[in-house]
Amino acid sequence: MSDKATTKIHRRPMSPTDTADFEGHPPPVFLEAINLESLLNHLEDARPSIIADISEDQTPPARYIIGQELGSGSVGQVIEARDQHLGRQVAIKILHDGEGLSRDGIARFVAEAQITAQLEHPSVVPVHEIGIMPGGMLYFSMKLVKGRSLGDVINHLRIGDREFRRAYNYLARLRLFQRICQGMAYAHAKGVVHRDLKPGNIFIGEFGEVQIMDWGLAKTVKSPLPDFDEDPVATVRQASGMNTMGGAIAGTPAYMSPEQARGDYIHIGPQSDVYALGLILAEFMSLTRVYRQATFQATLEAARSPKGEVDIRALAPRATFSHGVDRVIRKATHPDIEQRYSHAGELSTDIAKLIEEQLPPSSIKRSIKPDDYDEDLDMSGNTHEDEADNSDEKDRPASWRPYLIGAAAMLAVQIIVYLLW
Repeated sequence: MSDKATTKIHRRPMSPTDTADFEGHPPPVFLEAINLESLLNHLEDARPSIIADISEDQTPPARYIIGQELGSGSVGQVIEARDQHLGRQVAIKILHDGEGLSRDGIARFVAEAQITAQLEHPSVVPVHEIGIMPGGMLYFSMKLVKGRSLGDVINHLRIGDREFRRAYNYLARLRLFQRICQGMAYAHAKGVVHRDLKPGNIFIGEFGEVQIMDWGLAKTVKSPLPDFDEDPVATVRQASGMNTMGGAIAGTPAYMSPEQARGDYIHIGPQSDVYALGLILAEFMSLTRVYRQATFQATLEAARSPKGEVDIRALAPRATFSHGVDRVIRKATHPDIEQRYSHAGELSTDIAKLIEEQLPPSSIKRSIKPDDYDEDLDMSGNTHEDEADNSDEKDRPASWRPYLIGAAAMLAVQIIVYLLW
């Protein structure tokens, strides 16, 4: 493949009857010899079969039968398909065709598949394989996620949907958000920054599973956890020397960190995702989006120069929020990178503390409370010193008070009757 500015990905015609099994040479050793060109050559030699019409002649049988479109964007489209080999429904993302595609655009599509596939975590959608369709277009297949986006959930909560209000109470929202943080904590440990976290890219499955989608803008960086023993994520963009994009602004302005909105590529790292997570948490809890400007440019300008940390109480003045969740959001959305959580794992830890304080008190809960518990994150807004001052009052069983009052009243009545008699 040439190094021209634009490169056509089409090579030689393929028919629906191409073999469904991988043939040709074994794949090159990843990443020692692999680059964009060698990978595309290997995929063309392998070329698994994929067809759009089950009535077509299949000799041998095709692996994928194309179904309905699930979504479409500027880069590609996602369609539902039937995997004939494994007997399951999958989602297939296809790179859009055109007069010519840039070499970097093709590499970014391949890198998205490779990054997603290497992030083997329950909160990251699994990728099954990558290949070239008949006609020459790249695709990769992945798990078909059935459910709704977090953005859809927030919209239902905004309009006061009772079913959603019951399902997503205060504690449920914190628990769901923690699962998002756990998925991003793993990505950050592997040296991957998402760069486009937003409610529309987070899906909640029919059984409550959380899936972080659309890693097309992901950036690979050095892991913030030096002792993390898993291999870092590697892609053809790194091997082909295309893992830089200085000055470019990519993402969704309403959920961008200041450095990302300014195109400060060098400083975009895990803390940038933390900022987006802070914006998502603020919106999920208050049901009010932080940046609500009318135009793309106005939103971008607001994101570039925030006035300070996000104040959730200002977003929803009539609502009541704990001191703990307010502090977490402020720390996650601090304009200064150094003042934020350094990665999503730290944010997840503090969310876990908030969840613990929402659970009913018990001796078991008190016995497993970590030694480094931060009293400032108490959900009631009181420190544990305040609790100690009121311990005598709290230790008295509240259920006895009505009986004591009633007994005293009856005794008083009896005394009055006796005196009158």
